[in-house]
Amino acid sequence: MTSQNEPIILRLIFRPVRGGALLRWESDVLGVRESRLPAPIPASDMGLILRALDALQDPAYPTAWNAVQVRSFSFSPDEQALLNAAGLWGTGRVRADAPWRIGRRLYRALTADAAGAQALGTVRDHAAAVGRPVSLELCFPPDATDLAGLPWELLWDEGPTPVLLGRGATAACVRRLDLAQALPPPRQASGPLRILAVSPRAGVPDEMRQIERAARAAAWEPLIRRGLAHMEELSPVTRKTLADMIAGERPPDIIHYYGHGRYSGGEGALLLDDDGAAAWTPAAALAPLLAPAGMVVLHACQGAMLGIEGTLSESADMRSAIAPALCAAGVPIVLGMQFTVRAAAASRMAAVIYQALAEGRSVEEAVAFARRALYVEEPDRVSWYVPALYLRARSGGPTYLRPPVAHPASVPSRPVSPPSQPTGARQSVVARDGGAISALRVHGGSGSHQAVIAEGGSISGVELFDNTN
Repeated sequence: MTSQNEPIILRLIFRPVRGGALLRWESDVLGVRESRLPAPIPASDMGLILRALDALQDPAYPTAWNAVQVRSFSFSPDEQALLNAAGLWGTGRVRADAPWRIGRRLYRALTADAAGAQALGTVRDHAAAVGRPVSLELCFPPDATDLAGLPWELLWDEGPTPVLLGRGATAACVRRLDLAQALPPPRQASGPLRILAVSPRAGVPDEMRQIERAARAAAWEPLIRRGLAHMEELSPVTRKTLADMIAGERPPDIIHYYGHGRYSGGEGALLLDDDGAAAWTPAAALAPLLAPAGMVVLHACQGAMLGIEGTLSESADMRSAIAPALCAAGVPIVLGMQFTVRAAAASRMAAVIYQALAEGRSVEEAVAFARRALYVEEPDRVSWYVPALYLRARSGGPTYLRPPVAHPASVPSRPVSPPSQPTGARQSVVARDGGAISALRVHGGSGSHQAVIAEGGSISGVELFDNTN
């Protein structure tokens, strides 16, 4: 029986060709369809347009208060002319509605071929009719950097909200790297989420680090208090100390990195500590180091970025960016940032995601919840599309860090009393691995045995009744 919360998967397989890509659409709803995708953005303009979207991530834009902002906010007259021609420049700055304009551009390219428009429309209409969400799975070969570098999460149709947040359901969007390699079996785990917070001191002012730590502690404290998560922190962070923390038979479920990232010289890197100094550590070195983790969350700017520097060479490879490189090395789940990410947005995002994961929801659903929260809560709505979720498995379907828990579409406003059991009946209700039992009444007849058991879960508001008159 299909759960109402189980998503309808729509897989899009990209195959780059001159001037765009060939698309293969796969879904149980429609079978297989094929269409052609014209290049949404010329490769020569891609770096400039991504940099324009990146500038909007700084709350201070367009007013620069330091040298870094001056460089980030500056566009030459020629660049301004190109942005103006693309409809992204006005009144001396990148237009505030540039994300919407790029989202519309991506959607129009994706549906320019009638076969593509029909495939997407059929799946979305069916999902809406049966009350289930859609999960978009974008599959890229390693050389599809021009395509994978685009913020497909921004897809925006003619409606008032983006595709991922439209039609009354929060859709998921995941990315997969197509590699001709065998994959490791999925990890099996139970109990509280084991989270390793990695917080380098390099490049992060003490005041900013303390603000982030306080925000993180406030967001995670309810999970820790309820026994749903266990957190350790590593700071400072060198390659050696990080390797020592990850080594062992039970690596962390989640490595949560908070620090600086960049995409420069055709390669992504994270900033670590090095005996009191700073050391940019490339993706090639990070991949085998972080591979034992179940999930890596990169709250670092540009951890999933490709192509911001301009035209990519023919030999460019997606594995030069941090998030795809970690997936290629064997990390099952990587959440990276396509652009600069705000500290407040990063903390809020983590709180929503980890809460959902600890409750037994899928990774896709957890990230979708975080997108919705940022879109609704942020006044300028520029952070919701920044996260890019990369998954390693090819099997499709929801991905879990903990055994899945059925979540009803609506919760009854009053406790539900199950029917009484006959005399001598045995009843037991068990909360396992982060599950929760609340507002439960257990009725039993004379001589019945009743038990409510917590095995790694939480229990509250439970009443046991003996129906003997």
